Amino acid sequence: MEKEILSVEQWRTIDIQISTDKTYNSPFEDVDVFGIFKGPAGEEIRLLAYWDGGNVWKLRFAPVSVGMWSYKIESTDADNTGFSGEGSIECIPYSGELAMYKHGFLKVSDDHDYLEHADGTPFFWLGDTHWTFVTEERFDESNCPKYESQFKACVDKRVVQKFTVYQCNFRDGKVNGFFGKNIDLMQETENGYVPNIEEFQNNVDKKMKYLADCGLLIAVGYAWGFDMEPNGLERYKKFAKYVAARYGAYPVAWTLAGELPGYMGDLEMNTRKWNEVAKEGARWSAYHNLMSAHLACDRPFPKIYEDEPWFDFAMSQAGHGDFDMGQSMYAEFKEMYKGHPVLESEATYEGADSNEYTSRVITAAMMRRLAYLVMQSGGCGYSYGCNGIWELQWEAGVGGIGWGDMAWWDGLELPGASQLTIFRDFYESVGWHRLKPLSEEVAQTKSFFMEASNRTQIFFTGDEKLNTIVGYMSETAMRSFVIKGVTAKAYKCWFMNPEDGTRTDEEKLLYPSGGVIEYDSNDQFANKKDRLVVLQAVED
Repeated sequence: MEKEILSVEQWRTIDIQISTDKTYNSPFEDVDVFGIFKGPAGEEIRLLAYWDGGNVWKLRFAPVSVGMWSYKIESTDADNTGFSGEGSIECIPYSGELAMYKHGFLKVSDDHDYLEHADGTPFFWLGDTHWTFVTEERFDESNCPKYESQFKACVDKRVVQKFTVYQCNFRDGKVNGFFGKNIDLMQETENGYVPNIEEFQNNVDKKMKYLADCGLLIAVGYAWGFDMEPNGLERYKKFAKYVAARYGAYPVAWTLAGELPGYMGDLEMNTRKWNEVAKEGARWSAYHNLMSAHLACDRPFPKIYEDEPWFDFAMSQAGHGDFDMGQSMYAEFKEMYKGHPVLESEATYEGADSNEYTSRVITAAMMRRLAYLVMQSGGCGYSYGCNGIWELQWEAGVGGIGWGDMAWWDGLELPGASQLTIFRDFYESVGWHRLKPLSEEVAQTKSFFMEASNRTQIFFTGDEKLNTIVGYMSETAMRSFVIKGVTAKAYKCWFMNPEDGTRTDEEKLLYPSGGVIEYDSNDQFANKKDRLVVLQAVED
């Protein structure tokens, strides 16, 4: 009888189950099982199978090209003939509309300034933060009558709002007493380390699959940085290996651990140990999933791992009012991680209480300023967070860690997330990946009575030929500017309100003189809302 040929769409996953009659004392520790997949153009992917309980292992495979793939199974236990066999898989074109599968998994762009899909399409990082998605977010339950599932409600809302990244953490480890809960996803037994199969099957699997089915990039860390000391290096190396096998065929980016290198204890040792974990994760990453580390909130920003082969992009944490936040900090960060895309991974969680000497509730406007500031400083994306969601607050007034305790369904409706839909739409409309920060020699803020500062300066980006120029004016910024070195004869100039996306003024034509554009506004003090200004070259 001819063996059935399996079929799957490009970039989507198919699971191949492998069973054996042989029993191992510690299946996870005693044997490694592999699938070697060969594609139509000579591609080869060597996948580690994940142990799924009992005598069952599974290969999770996502073909990267259309056509016939062959595979064979082998293992480190040469005497076990149960770990053998061959098969074929037909990869057919993806038929849906999700960008992740239309354009393929992610990589770093050739100029190392942003992330892009396999086919070269730029990827706009717009993340939503759910640090406790495994331990706190409930898949089959909701205490809000509008929704049947807390987890699905949060994900579905952000998908509609055009978010592209779900930023989270497995929180593997013993209880740490900081925020949320940890969970023993990797358990230490007398026979060595054993994955918590029941927890993976009944909790983590369905969340990871749902996120993948929504086409989101799952940016996930293994644990929090300070979890290393009580749990140990070997545990996290084993964990990194296991989740690479179980979830590496999904659209994932491994973000190592939270708040690295940390704030107390032996930070150098902590950094070295987590580096070993990252190397182990990269070793088993058959799809070369992107890797980074969620950094601590320090000034200057921590500079770690930038020269490591596994390190792909840099994630700053500007914080929640801990320090001043201006363009200079992102310029310094970009210089520190030269040769890597940079993005903001944690700043000004909307609705939370700020970490300032005089605490205040963080507004959408405060959050929005940081989002535009990072893009105008050469960043490639922004991760949003909000009260009630970042730590998954089941109900108001119960729990929380002191930065606000809004119920999750109220946090889900805060206005800033919808304003980030406008943020993404705007940048994609102006070709954001071609825009670079303009120096003060090229773009100058006109200030009549003081030197321009982070509070008063307009932050400009432009493409190589200055055919498209974008400026962001915070609510405290001046409204007049000079642009030098332009070559077009005329520019269409328009303004946009980033709060609601409306254009605030009629388009006007500006005519450079001697390669210089000068714009003088008459609303320096009348209109103290943030604004975007766009100049686009036109033929006169």
